[in-house]
Amino acid sequence: MNTPPSEDDWRSEPWCLDAKAAYARFSGATLADALRMIVEDAINREEDLMFMPAICFRYYLPAFLDYLASDAAKGDSDGASCVFGLIDHRLDDLSTDPVLLRKAIETIEYVGEHQEWYDADESIYGSFERKANRLLRKLSREC
Repeated sequence: MNTPPSEDDWRSEPWCLDAKAAYARFSGATLADALRMIVEDAINREEDLMFMPAICFRYYLPAFLDYLASDAAKGDSDGASCVFGLIDHRLDDLSTDPVLLRKAIETIEYVGEHQEWYDADESIYGSFERKANRLLRKLSREC
């Protein structure tokens, strides 16, 4: 999908309150718009991604993954740490898109190898390497 999700895409699944909030922020947003929102507040935009309809999630996830691999994410321990739960929670939605699944795997590998770069104290966030390895084993079954 090259254009932002349509109203029908947003209404393709029942909503919870969090999906309503995601819609309010992301509806009509391009990937560039989404990236700007993620740079400003990655941990809260991750929550939006967690609960938006699958079609919308698959459209906007690349912006979050691009952010994590960008210089803008340096020192963003919260933004980096939440990617493991996001990908694990939305695994079924990723398994239908092999290209996006591959990008998620590459990002998980990257985040797992760069804990210090994100300034994520292991005593607070746990080991990114262990979290990444656990999730990568799960993701490899989807490839």
